[in-house]
Amino acid sequence: MNPNTEAFMDALSPGWKFLLVAAVLVPVVYFGAQVLAAPYFPDYSILTTSASDLGSDLSSRPGILNTGALLTGVLALLGSVGLAGSLPRVGAGKLAACALALCVASAGLASLWAGWHPLPSPRHDPGALGTGMFVAPFAAVWVAWRMSPAGRLRWVLSLNAVAFIALAAIMFGVGRIDLSACGGLMQKLIAVTSFSPSAVIAAIAIRRSGRPADAIR
Repeated sequence: MNPNTEAFMDALSPGWKFLLVAAVLVPVVYFGAQVLAAPYFPDYSILTTSASDLGSDLSSRPGILNTGALLTGVLALLGSVGLAGSLPRVGAGKLAACALALCVASAGLASLWAGWHPLPSPRHDPGALGTGMFVAPFAAVWVAWRMSPAGRLRWVLSLNAVAFIALAAIMFGVGRIDLSACGGLMQKLIAVTSFSPSAVIAAIAIRRSGRPADAIR
């Protein structure tokens, strides 16, 4: 166990806590923007309508989703700094913490790019900028297994990574599921498994404020 773990949050400045809160808010804003934008998309379906559709010219209020995407990107970039600077102090290890932080930053850059270039712009796809989104579930597992203590979090995030693999396999054609009938839902589920782990880890770090490490499981 890291000897500095017990006193970790006592020594953390309000600025670091603010950055961790930003990481927590990433999935909240990402999905919240979709909820707010959905009523303005004709014939919206949770099964078939993607996040990008809600920010396209098919929506009567595309600015709702695109503003949310930009805000998500800003929060992710801020949160990545908080994760990189805070997680090593709860025993996660600098390498694991930086890996997760880079994944969150990558997701933030991708979100900023997509929000700045909404559909039908041919530049909408962020390409390699968003690579970290597909690594984030595994980086979160790495962090969880290094944290002191992590308890059930390790197993929850490991199962989340397995779910991510299964969903990605379906998106690549395994099982021959008709994605035209559920592509929007699949995208949302993948986003949950990608965005949520880092937010949960940040929330746990905040929750530990002023509490002994061995009191949190």
